[in-house]
Amino acid sequence: MGPGMRVRWRPGAAPRECGPAARVRGGLAPLLSVALAAAMMTQAGTARALDAAAVGRKLFTEKTCATCHNVGAPSAGLGPELTQVTWHRDSTWLVAWLTDPPKIKKDTPMPRLDWKSPAEMQAVIAYLMSSRVPIPAADSADGQKLFAGFKCGACHALNRKGGKPQFPDLGRVGRRRDAAWLDRWLADPQAVRKGTFEPRFPLSATQRRALVTYLEGLK
Repeated sequence: MGPGMRVRWRPGAAPRECGPAARVRGGLAPLLSVALAAAMMTQAGTARALDAAAVGRKLFTEKTCATCHNVGAPSAGLGPELTQVTWHRDSTWLVAWLTDPPKIKKDTPMPRLDWKSPAEMQAVIAYLMSSRVPIPAADSADGQKLFAGFKCGACHALNRKGGKPQFPDLGRVGRRRDAAWLDRWLADPQAVRKGTFEPRFPLSATQRRALVTYLEGLK
């Protein structure tokens, strides 16, 4: 036996190991159980998310969302492409929007849909979440790539290319706005113009500076 280990024994009982080795084994078992349970919960959560996304994709078709929108490519209808919409909006906003679009934007062409349950809306949101494309960290200092990556062009045209007519064309935004205004706008649109439909993007300071530089240069 190694140092620090001793055996306690009484007649009729098997020897019991004590000391550091026994304490290590006794301490690892609960930790391994917790790790295994956490892994199983993660797998179960992932499976549920995939199931919900599959249901949401089916609902996206059944509710004829593709008449106006698209996921994974530019849309041919009135509505913007939704590939990156969950970068633009959180689930709380999306639920409110799907519940009653005209309540949020009075002049929207988006109709109220007939949802059978809140779970249907959550499934569509899960589908949109599953479709979101990560923004490469390497693009953080390149405003043009960020504009493309976040799909700003899903709503905004650049000199009449892309975008949707109900949203401002940003092709010459640098003539109308300076860098300070653009920085405030990207940091918090509601603080600049309360009630605006423009979302607040989850931008880092580096990303915001890069977008400001890009937009200011559009003249």
